[in-house]
Parts: sequence; C-alpha cells; structure tokens
Amino acid sequence: MLAARRGVAGCLSGPTQSPCSSRRLLPLRDRRAARELHISSSASAAAGAAEPSTKPVEYCVIVDEQNRVVGHEPRDVTVRNRLLGRGSYVLVSNGAGELLVSKRSSRKDVYPGHWDVVISGVVCRGEEYEDTAARELAEEIGVSEEAARAGLRRLVVFPYEDSSCHVWGCAFAYRHEGGPLRLQEEEVDWAGFKSWEEVQRMLAQERFTPVGRHILELVTRAGLWSQQ
Repeated sequence: MLAARRGVAGCLSGPTQSPCSSRRLLPLRDRRAARELHISSSASAAAGAAEPSTKPVEYCVIVDEQNRVVGHEPRDVTVRNRLLGRGSYVLVSNGAGELLVSKRSSRKDVYPGHWDVVISGVVCRGEEYEDTAARELAEEIGVSEEAARAGLRRLVVFPYEDSSCHVWGCAFAYRHEGGPLRLQEEEVDWAGFKSWEEVQRMLAQERFTPVGRHILELVTRAGLWSQQ
C-alpha cells in the first residue's frame, strides 16, 4: 500500500498505475542530447537578443537660443532630455485649397496618436531645414524628394517649446499636385485632405499636436498661409 501511495505522489512505478506513469522517459543518451540542444538554443537566443541594433543612429542638430549650431546628439538623447534642436514643418495643400491632415502613429516618440496639420521631422546632422522637409515628405506621404524640393516655400522660422518639444522650427508650404498619397505605416496611421471648415471643426474636437496648432495660428495670423 505504501508503494502504491509513493507511486502516485512521486510518479514512481508501483502495484497501482499512477496518473503520471503515462509519461515515458527518453533513454539517457537521448536526454543528454535534448539537454545539449536546449542549452545551445538558449545560448543562441540570448546571443541574438544581445546583438546591437543595425539601425543607424540619427544624430540631431543641437542649437543655442539664437539658433546657432553648437553640436549633435543621438535622437533618443535629444528627445529624452528635451535638448534644443531644429525641426521642419510642412503645411501641405492641394489644388482645391484643402489642407492635409494626418493621424500620427501611436509608435511615435513625440505626440503619439495625435492628429496633425503638418508633416514634420527633426533636422539631422548634415541637413538644412529644406533637406529635412523634403525627406519627410518623401518618407511620410511618398512625394519624391526632387518634387518636394522644387515645390517647398519657406514661411517662417520660429522658436517653440512645450512639455514634449523644444525646437527652433521652420514652417514650409507645399502644394501637392495630384496622385495618390503613399503613407509610411510606421509614421502615419491615416492622412487625407480636408476643407478649411473641416479642419477648424477637427481642431475644436480632436487632439492635435500643440506645435501643429501653433504653426497654423502663427502663419494664418501673419497672413503667410491661405487655404486658397
């Protein structure tokens, strides 16, 4: 009787078959091979997890309060420490005078999931404002950089700061002359052209980026932007 109880509790064989006795052990040689395979696989997985990312590091332009370049820092350092950098912001319209409105990806490190009235990006090492604006138009909505450069119109350079953004920005206007928008899924969840009235309604109801709101107010108040 004792042997039977031990069989159930410890999965040992006994006069009464235990619920665990259906598990069959591999031969010792096979168990060793399986263990070696497990160790090898675990080590490979750990090594793979430890491999550094091959994605190139973006170095942002860092400026002083007078917008003079003083250095360069990795993007994550710039964002985390809210270092004063440069950013390009593009208001995109079409032939009907409608404004491009986009929904930022929830994976963005700044203003995730917000609506926006500008296509924007940080100025990286070796770039001027126009370079960044053209690059962002190409990346986010599929406009060729050549077409973007030819169509960009500089509006205003301005300082801006909020809890997520500390920047000397440059706003541009760009007219999209037709053709489908080719969105970059990592950057934009949705984008489309809206009439001026629709934009105003959305601004009153939806969560937009503060810097986008500021730019739209700045350029319209100064007469630098028209929906026509």
